[in-house]
Amino acid sequence: MIRLDTLIVWLAVGSFAAIALFIGVLLAWYVRRPRKRFGAATRGATPQSWRTQIVTLAPVLVFALAFAPLAWLVYFPHADPAADVTITVTGKMWFWTYKYSEPGNFSFNAPMLATASAAPPGRYDHIVVPVGKTIRIVSVANKVIYSWTIPAIGAEIEALPGRSNQSWFKAEQEGRYFGECLELCGLPHAFKPIQVEVVSAERFEQWVAGARHGLTAAATAAR
Repeated sequence: MIRLDTLIVWLAVGSFAAIALFIGVLLAWYVRRPRKRFGAATRGATPQSWRTQIVTLAPVLVFALAFAPLAWLVYFPHADPAADVTITVTGKMWFWTYKYSEPGNFSFNAPMLATASAAPPGRYDHIVVPVGKTIRIVSVANKVIYSWTIPAIGAEIEALPGRSNQSWFKAEQEGRYFGECLELCGLPHAFKPIQVEVVSAERFEQWVAGARHGLTAAATAAR
């Protein structure tokens, strides 16, 4: 099956190739058409003027007609929609920090595993999102470059030191999705897990309430 982004690229390339071919045919016709000798009757000047205008305006009209479908295929599918949940992902050595800005206003760390078969050590070691909602991911990095990636739900974003990036995804089915850092951020980076749990809206609200209460209580007790 052809991927959507590949199809969009080929449609864009095909459209511009068709435009270039059309313009080339018009220019070839204009150059090779029979010309009247200098000093011919002036009554032929009007058709000549109209042909010149057609050749001049045709490329502009073609580009104008091609702009709408190309904008629909290329620009709008990649424009960031309004987000239902905003999560800031911070890449660190050797763990991720997740901060929920909307809703919740809390944060927690997803620590690195001791071995590839080890279970995550705590309850709040991965992010939870509602099914069918738009999730905005804002990425930042500490020290080196990271790549927060979950191919199954089309989530991929680079985390670069000194700047922030943002992307989004929408998971259409409940379940757990696993990813990895695609940048070689260090030797044990394979043990730095990425996991997203997609749940119903009701379970997500319960999880947010529990996370806000539990993490706040843990932070207060640690002081």
